[in-house]
Amino acid sequence: MRTSVRRPIQALLDAIDTITLWAGAAAGAVTGYAYYPVGFDTDWRLPAAGVIALSTAYTLSMALDAALAPVRRRAYGITPPASTDTGIPDGLDEALDQIAAAAEHDAAHRAAQHAYRIDLSDGLLRDVDRWRGYTTGEATFYLAPGTVLHYSRGENERGIAQHHYTLLTADDPTPVPVTNVRQIHEDLLHARKTAEAADAVVPSTV
Repeated sequence: MRTSVRRPIQALLDAIDTITLWAGAAAGAVTGYAYYPVGFDTDWRLPAAGVIALSTAYTLSMALDAALAPVRRRAYGITPPASTDTGIPDGLDEALDQIAAAAEHDAAHRAAQHAYRIDLSDGLLRDVDRWRGYTTGEATFYLAPGTVLHYSRGENERGIAQHHYTLLTADDPTPVPVTNVRQIHEDLLHARKTAEAADAVVPSTV
């Protein structure tokens, strides 16, 4: 799919996601408030409506995400994994090896699939072959010597999936949250300047 076609589709998908969240929240809030059981404590009416609003928004968002997954993969240039027949395992050890390989593959694809959240370019971070998945569900993307992008998935207090991308460097093990590919560019520029400055230092002869 050409870039000129991808970008409008990407923008449309993002707009649909936003509209779905707001529409689901509004519908849930109205329904929860209007149909709040008579006789219940009225002090809980608004909190109950809020809970229903969040639940509705989350449910609609997940359903739409699943329905639009094929379109999203094409729009963001993500190639689905090829189907492979691994055969029936002969024993537990072979079964564990198959599941471990599947878990690693799954983590790599999830990292690539959700990278559109921080990379709306032509797909550097959405190249699944550049991701290394792990059985923990995490994945890493090699950027440069001593620098990798790390992916992990979690849930917030409302049970909504959260996809986290952090930058890890050899100089500083503290994970740096990444929300835009520009941050990675700035970090690599800083690393290059630091390396150039270190190379320019003339050792003392005293």
